[in-house]
Amino acid sequence: MIDHRLIRKGDRLRHRLFGTGTVTDTLPLGDDTVVTIEFDSGSTKKLCAVISALEYAEEPKEQKDK
Repeated sequence: MIDHRLIRKGDRLRHRLFGTGTVTDTLPLGDDTVVTIEFDSGSTKKLCAVISALEYAEEPKEQKDK
């Protein structure tokens, strides 16, 4: 599981049911983050990162730059 506080716009994430998509917005909410993801299938979902057990589909941009 990823640290929800590190999720940023443009990150590529994977959800076990919806597949892979790109983060278009984030909203910190208590001990979780609501993440808006535009999935490759064309659907857009707002998911709680911790509850949804999201995973990185690709290494985050910040880590690639190091």
